[in-house]
Amino acid sequence: MKDTMTDGIVNILKPAGMTSHDVVGKLRKIYHTRKVGHTGTLDPDAVGVLPVCVGQATRLAEYLTEKEKTYRTVLKFGCETNTQDHSGKVTKNTALPTLSREEFCGVTAQFVREIQQVPPMYSAIKKDGQPLYKLARQGIDVALEARSVTIHEIKVLMYNQESAMLEVRCSKGTYIRTLCQDIGRACGSSAYMAYLMRTASGIFDIADAVPLAKLEQTERPEVYLRSMNDCLADMPALHAANELMEQRISNGLSQRVPGVETLAEGTVCRVLGLKGQLLAIGCVNSGSFQPNKVFRSGEVV
Repeated sequence: MKDTMTDGIVNILKPAGMTSHDVVGKLRKIYHTRKVGHTGTLDPDAVGVLPVCVGQATRLAEYLTEKEKTYRTVLKFGCETNTQDHSGKVTKNTALPTLSREEFCGVTAQFVREIQQVPPMYSAIKKDGQPLYKLARQGIDVALEARSVTIHEIKVLMYNQESAMLEVRCSKGTYIRTLCQDIGRACGSSAYMAYLMRTASGIFDIADAVPLAKLEQTERPEVYLRSMNDCLADMPALHAANELMEQRISNGLSQRVPGVETLAEGTVCRVLGLKGQLLAIGCVNSGSFQPNKVFRSGEVV
């Protein structure tokens, strides 16, 4: 498959019934390159924002994955499943909660902090090289360690004693399925996730997401790519002073770029060339910019 010279990030509106890897496969055909990768898995039944990196932008994935996410979810009370969502087998039945809306809001507020969350067995997390969901399907139970995640905000959009709709803003690595189950238990009942939509991932919002079907039909898919610089807007930017500095940075050499003295030691930052092109991403080291990732020169991104 021939690589394209197109680099950037496309904000896909993922449909239900597809894995994130399925979406990547389709975009490889659309953009005629194997250099395609997403920035955070969405479950097959989930819908919403899925930023996908194309070309050189695949090297930005680690920076984009770190961004906070926002979800809209519906949880159903009265039972739990082995997958923590509607696709699994019921493992527990309980009475419905008897809380008022005000009391339920009080329960959700308890989760707005850094919490310890045990990942679900039906997940893509690997144990000894094997995805947990494959082990779960074989009936193999694995002791999992809790991980720290941060819930920044929970808005209760709807609540009754049978179900609730929440908007959750959280850190990367948060499992909304697990959060729904934990909220159900905190209500003195049980719950599973019945619906999930990711409405934002970093700077990418669902209002700007392009449906995959629309992208497949367009003759100019490159118009939906956001530039690499645009997607790094919250990363400090320095500017090469001259062509010689550009060349040295492109060769991976440490340089005292103008403005580097204003940044703290270890700060991750980017350097732009004389034409505004992304030259490199690196960090401040002993008062100089040390490139970690160098990008193809001569292209305004």
